[in-house]
Amino acid sequence: MSNTKLKENKQVMSEDWNSFVSDVLPILTMGLLAAIQLGFTNLFTSNKKSSMLSDAVYDSLDDIYKDKEFVKDFVNILKKEGNLEDIIARARDKHQDYRFQDRSSTKRNNMDDRNFYYSLMHGQVKQGSSEWSWEADSTRIVNTLIKTNGYKNFSKKHKFTAVDDKQMRALFYYMITRPDFAVNVKKYLFTAVARNKDVVIRAIDKSNLSGILT
Repeated sequence: MSNTKLKENKQVMSEDWNSFVSDVLPILTMGLLAAIQLGFTNLFTSNKKSSMLSDAVYDSLDDIYKDKEFVKDFVNILKKEGNLEDIIARARDKHQDYRFQDRSSTKRNNMDDRNFYYSLMHGQVKQGSSEWSWEADSTRIVNTLIKTNGYKNFSKKHKFTAVDDKQMRALFYYMITRPDFAVNVKKYLFTAVARNKDVVIRAIDKSNLSGILT
């Protein structure tokens, strides 16, 4: 191939590349970004729908442990209780959750979490109430927590209705009866309050609420 022909080919390739960069690549990039955004939107919508929660409650989930007044009141209540591990174990006995592992285990798995969440929230949201079946000690903690100024101000801040407050009761019960709750309270909540620091974990991860059939 002659030098002239090589130069012509290179010129054509250069023009094609420049055309791709200036005309095609921006369109492909915009399409990819739109697809990613749509994916996140669909995931968010799926999580919100499967959670069975109102918009106000769902949107407040990330703020639960960010509210220092609420966390302080919560910690004060928990410190007055007996052994949290025993309370959690009694709740697990009552609800038969995590029944395939040792009673004292703090391990969790998504399937058990979601099964318990679904049955709890279905009774509370879909059927009106499931509180008759709750374990007494965990229920007492929830009842006390709901009456604190920390929670009342949290509820007011997020403009909760009476129905929203009822959903929050179930969420608190769900939090308290999970196997790792006592460990997280002592490791993160107690430490944060003692040092006047922010809690570095979420009370409830929204991703745990996906994949539940409603």
